[in-house]
Amino acid sequence: MVNVTHSVSGAFPTTDWGLFVDIRGGSPAAKRAALDILARRYWKPVFRFLQFSGKDEESAKDLTQAFFAEWIDTNAFAKADEQKGRFRSFMLASLKRFAANEHRADQAQKRRPAAGLLSLDELMDDPEISFEPADVRTPDMAFDRAWASEVVGRVLKHLEVECRNKGQEAHFDIFSRRLIQPILHGMEAPPMADLGRKHGLSEKQAGNLLETAKRAYRRLLEEEVRLYAATDSEVSDEVREIFAILNQ
Repeated sequence: MVNVTHSVSGAFPTTDWGLFVDIRGGSPAAKRAALDILARRYWKPVFRFLQFSGKDEESAKDLTQAFFAEWIDTNAFAKADEQKGRFRSFMLASLKRFAANEHRADQAQKRRPAAGLLSLDELMDDPEISFEPADVRTPDMAFDRAWASEVVGRVLKHLEVECRNKGQEAHFDIFSRRLIQPILHGMEAPPMADLGRKHGLSEKQAGNLLETAKRAYRRLLEEEVRLYAATDSEVSDEVREIFAILNQ
């Protein structure tokens, strides 16, 4: 698996926008590695959009594969420019243009890249991944919610590793149960006193751990958003929008 936080050479951090440098002008290997990274990061929002556009599960899977395959086949996004707007908006606009071509949609099952995007196939065939629709009202909302959930989930995994390495498992458990699980899964947030007792802490001590974990999560979330945001102000805007989307 390619490390999604580094360029295909592994030397420097690469933004999602920066990956288009490799897609536009890199070697075939660099192009495919960059596409693999983007497919891993964005396949689920693409799938959700197509699903809520009226496609059944199998058709949505085929179209998702075809959408990313087109980046290899036609270099359709060579003019992507971070100065022209948010990466997420660019991705959604590209997807809408793709989905509007009914002939292309009809041919989706026949359009598989010669070498295959194996990581995408593996992800989409993973039996642990649920394809049940979220409670949303439009394809755009489905795309945005899947995007936001993926970002939050990736950062949560980073926080879990960081807390484990620091011996702060209680910090992560309290943060996850109190804030993240209610947002992502609609679970009821347990009382702070109960969380404290679980870890042999007072309610106040549990609250202190929660605040520490919240600061760490915010830091990691901003680092994640910087992978595709063009400016610092956009980072702040995107962080706010992530939770606005999830709270809809």
